[in-house]
Amino acid sequence: MLTQARLALRLHRFTLLAVAAMVVFASVAALIVADRLRAAGVTSACFASSKGWGMPFAGSALTPCQEQMNEFHQIDATWAGPLMGIFGGIAPVGGLLVGVALVAREIEERTAALAWSLAPSRTRWLFGRVAPVAAVLLVLFAIAAIAATELQRARDPSVDPLLSFYGESSRGLELVAIGFMVFAVSVLVGSIVGRVLPSLILAAVLGLVLTVTAFVAESTWISSQSVIVDAERASSYDGALYIEQLVRLRTGELVPTGSIVWTEDASGNPTGQLAGSTIEDQLVPGSRHPFVEAVDSAAMMTVAGALLVLTGFVVRRRRPS
Repeated sequence: MLTQARLALRLHRFTLLAVAAMVVFASVAALIVADRLRAAGVTSACFASSKGWGMPFAGSALTPCQEQMNEFHQIDATWAGPLMGIFGGIAPVGGLLVGVALVAREIEERTAALAWSLAPSRTRWLFGRVAPVAAVLLVLFAIAAIAATELQRARDPSVDPLLSFYGESSRGLELVAIGFMVFAVSVLVGSIVGRVLPSLILAAVLGLVLTVTAFVAESTWISSQSVIVDAERASSYDGALYIEQLVRLRTGELVPTGSIVWTEDASGNPTGQLAGSTIEDQLVPGSRHPFVEAVDSAAMMTVAGALLVLTGFVVRRRRPS
């Protein structure tokens, strides 16, 4: 098994090194930018009291907090925001590049027939190819997830990123799960198509569809974790995931704000159906993030596992080209 692992890593060392270089470069950049954000000197109290840009009225002097916030937001907009976007793409791109060639290259180069004839079983051969590469990818994705989480911690020092939905798909467990799910579908497509370039194109499309489907399923399920709070209190829920704004009518019924006709008197007070109503927000508190993240990641890893099991059936029944 160790011999198979060394062979698999040697065969795919170039792609793995390329992905590792992307992860290391982005992670180091994230730590440097996070250090620059902290060097701006914005305290948690200043950040919590200055959620906007902190710009003063025309002609008035900047306070120390406003000066720090302006420098902080400039670094965040120029470097931190784009870096978080990059982290969101590193894992799926890495999983795609590595997964496609894992089986497809050997079929395309016609070395699979010999390898399958020498191996005790095709299943063990596939496991020997996939397991070591998957382990390396999981380590790399974990490094990226940790670096991105530290960057998010610096971007919003008033909120614990582990209890926040901000940038969740670009960091943490979800980043690892998304990358591994795309890796699994790429291995499956490569084993079916048997050619690297066509597999790369098809796997990219299927990986995108699968990821979007996962996000849609998450948005549908996550409402079950939401709470209804008064709109004036919603800002106190740091790290929360906002879903929608609602109107609670005097009858107690909750309706979306876009589904009713607003009528007001001359003083701006709601009239008619809206008389006595209150504005409320539906959101998922940041304290629910660990549970939601664990469920979403477990679901995506389960899908990835099912795809790899399906790959095993494909390889066992496939005729060498």
